[in-house]
Amino acid sequence: MIAHPEIQKRAQDELDIVVGRSRPPTLADAPNLPYIQALVRESLRWRAALPLGIPHSTIEDDWYEGMFIPKGTVCIANIWQCNLDPASYGDDASKFNPERFLDERGRLTSGPVETRSNGHSTYGFGRRACVGKHAANDTLFISMATVLWAMRLECPRDESGKAVPLDIDTTVDTGMVSYVTVSILSRLDADSDFEF
Repeated sequence: MIAHPEIQKRAQDELDIVVGRSRPPTLADAPNLPYIQALVRESLRWRAALPLGIPHSTIEDDWYEGMFIPKGTVCIANIWQCNLDPASYGDDASKFNPERFLDERGRLTSGPVETRSNGHSTYGFGRRACVGKHAANDTLFISMATVLWAMRLECPRDESGKAVPLDIDTTVDTGMVSYVTVSILSRLDADSDFEF
């Protein structure tokens, strides 16, 4: 959100329209917050928590696109490549763009067919996909929605008050996002009845 303040503003505008300022968002609001849902999908696609999938072993000889894979071969999916593939996500696949998961009317879309409506490959594939993906999606949705409902995230400032630029290319260490110092500004009015 710090690197893309225009995306943060659009998400907050959606929250202000749908949820308002008198209560925090809930999971029941999710169907009416497609941009926040798209934000979750794009976050998982753009910077997967783990760049490689869980290793699996073939149980029999197989052929894949003309390549022989003998029984017992350990296969590891390159999740990073799957999620950043221009053939699936377009020429801007390396860019953070939640709108790729919205149609022309602003409704949530499923994404590439091979992702089976997840919109990304972060949770793995087929019957051995992450069993906790629904809990993870709900947790990410409510966390992102609540933070964006209550706060505005900005770059930290140096001693002279100038914004310290954020380098998004160095905040990733083997796929896991490193901690970044940010300025957090409350979006709650002083008169608000809501308390943390």
